[in-house]
Formats: sequence, C-alpha cells, structure tokens
Amino acid sequence: MDTAINLSGMEDADYFAALLLKQLRQEITEEELQHLEAWKASHPSFAGVAESVNDGDQLLADLLAMKQVDMEGWWQKISDQAATIKKPVPIYRRWYTYAAAAAVLLTAGAITWKYMSAEKPELPLTEQYQPASFNMAPGDNKATLTLSNGRVLQVEDAANGTLAQDANMNVVKVEDGVLKYEGTGFNQQADQQLWAAWNIATPYNKLSTPRGGQYSLQLPDGSKVRLNAASSITFPAYFSAAERRVSITGEAYFEVAGRASGVPASDEETVPFIVDVLTPASEAAAGPLASIEVLGTSFNIMAYSDEAAVKTTLLNGKIKISVPDVMSGKDTAVLLPGQQALIAKAGKVAGRSISVTRAEDMEAAFAWKNGYISLRNTDLRSIMRILSRWYNVEIGYEGKTPDYKFGGSIPRTANLSTVIKTLEYSGVHFKIEKNKIIVLP
Repeated sequence: MDTAINLSGMEDADYFAALLLKQLRQEITEEELQHLEAWKASHPSFAGVAESVNDGDQLLADLLAMKQVDMEGWWQKISDQAATIKKPVPIYRRWYTYAAAAAVLLTAGAITWKYMSAEKPELPLTEQYQPASFNMAPGDNKATLTLSNGRVLQVEDAANGTLAQDANMNVVKVEDGVLKYEGTGFNQQADQQLWAAWNIATPYNKLSTPRGGQYSLQLPDGSKVRLNAASSITFPAYFSAAERRVSITGEAYFEVAGRASGVPASDEETVPFIVDVLTPASEAAAGPLASIEVLGTSFNIMAYSDEAAVKTTLLNGKIKISVPDVMSGKDTAVLLPGQQALIAKAGKVAGRSISVTRAEDMEAAFAWKNGYISLRNTDLRSIMRILSRWYNVEIGYEGKTPDYKFGGSIPRTANLSTVIKTLEYSGVHFKIEKNKIIVLP
C-alpha cells in the first residue's frame, strides 16, 4: 500500500517536502517540477536539502542526530493529508524511504530555511569548523512558590494534593506542572472584611520559574496563567471586590476569567483584572513599566530584561495598556485580537511609548505556550536568547554574528543537541566551552 500526496492546503515546508517525494517516486508533473527547480535555485541551502535526499548515508546519519524529534508524528502530519491507494512497491523503495525521512526532517524544522542579507565567506581549510556536540535536556516543570509568611515551596518536588493554606485558600498541586488556588469553605468574604477593618495587609504569594523551567497556575478567581522560563507572577491569595491585580516578570500567557469567583456582582458587572509588567529598572523605580487592564481575555506578555522591548500579543478579547509618560502623564493604547503592542524600554517608539501593530505571526507569538520554539523570521541572537533561557545555558559570540533569519519550529521537548544540529543545517557554526555555547562568524 502506498500513498498519493495531496498538495492542496499544505504549508511551504510540507509542499516542497511532498514534491521531493513525488520526484523520487517518478510521479511529479511538469508544472510541479518547475516549482521544485525554482525553489532549489532560489538559494543554495534549498538545493542542499534536495541533494541530501540522494545521499542515503548522510541522511541516515542526520536522522540519528535528530532522533529526539518525533519523526513518526511529523510524518503522520504529511500522510494524513494524503489519499491512500493501492500501488506496487517500486524498485526504488530504498530511495522512497530516504525521501520520506528527508520530508519529515524538512517539515519538522530540522532543515530550516535561511535568508541571508549577504553570502557567508568560506573558511580556509585549516579553519574548517567541527560540528558542536552539546547534549543537554530541555526545560521542565519547575517552580518555587513563596507564601505570604515567607515559606518557600519547591512545587515540582511535592506530591499532588494540598501543599499549603494561605488566607483561607488551599494551594493545590493538581498535577505535574499545574497549581490551583481553591477556597477552604470558610466565609472568605467576611474574613476579608475583618482583615480590612483591622488594617491587615493583603497576603501576597509569588510563583517563580528558574531558567529551564515552566509552570501553570490557576488564580483564586479562576484565571489561568502559564509562566515561561525565568519568569514570575506575584498575586494576592484572594482578590478584593474592587480589582484583581497581579504583577509579572519574564513571559506569561493569560486566560482571564470574566469575574472574580466568590466576589458579589450582578450579571452585568465584572471586576477589572490588571497586570503590572515589571522589569529590573521599573522595580528599582518602585513602579511598573506598564499596566494592562483586561476583561475576559487571552494574551501573552513577553517582558524579559535581556529583550529590547516588551511585547504584548492579544489572542482574543480586548485589553488596555497604560505606560507612564513624562510629558502627558500616561500613554495608553487599546489592543484588539490579532494585534501586538511594543513598549520600548529606552525611549519612545515612533514618538509614542506604545506602538500597536498587526501581529505578523500569531502562531510564533504563542509558540512557547503550545510547546514549540518558533524560528520563523527570527534572527540568530533572538533564537540564542530563547535557548539560553529554556536550556539554562550561557551564550557567547566571536566576531560578527551571522546575519541569518530562519523558518520552521522545533519542539521544546527536543534535546539541545537536536536544536544545535538544526541550526547547523542552516550554516551556523558553534563551539562549546563547558556550559557555554559560542556562536562563530
């Protein structure tokens, strides 16, 4: 039994992978062959992909190097789009196998597509690089929870169930990678009123992920937050009737509940949910870099200290962003679904503190939350910052950084050696010094 490839509706990587298959199966049409040849001629690296199909030994070696990529799953992605028919097994079945493997590698992002602003010079023979070898596991579900009394819990080491109690809220580990705040059954509203009358400070908790960690949290109001590596969220153990306010560092994805559970409100009323975005500079100044007010919304905030700007991308709903401004007092902008706000940390963007544009690639903006490292239209230094945080490794550079942009994506479950091999496919050279990856020119 064999398959006839249906090319309609495929992404570019899938499309050209399927064309490679059809060519080796001697099923390619003249029009498809012209498309394939034009693709191969558009850049030497594309021609290299096609050549690798015909080098069985090299392809199998590449497959071995890429063994941590889910080959079966990625191949299924292509074959699911194909109509099954009965056909004699061709005599070139060996090459069909190689072509299938190459297609999987191409589709999985193992062979990435680069676009260079200038050709990279060839190294002299005596300076030819040796492929880097760096075997490190990816990040995992790791976090620490700091309670209002100062107690610190390593949540990844704890068994499922109730971990602690704070302000009549149970902290429950639902499963690996997920915490949830649940009421204890006491009269929480009465307790809150009593604490307020006694002028007792609101108890705050903080969930923090290290480099190489991630964790999910369900807040007391039912809102869900997913923290990326090297990130944190500070939040009250209970929310007041006036507002729901939290603060974050690093990167977080939010799914905000429409109202705070347990807070009296009519069907028309909601309690504002506000996210204060903190950076080292804004914390030192005793104020957030930006505040985001939301009502029933899914969005992502990327505010790492080593990035040039804070990016907020809205998936659905509506949010209002406010940034302190020396001249006007406050600069504000409203985001609609599919839009992205850019807040520069130094100076203004096009005369404003906030710049709002249409998000060029929504899938890339939410890739980390969906389990992928997106390489699409991403420069090398940005990719290396992502790898540094997720694999907890140092990054260094020698000479001029190659001016490449990439395509495709890599599963966040892949070993670091798999990712390095992927980038080496695109012509990037590395060397390893202990726990440090150095990018070569």
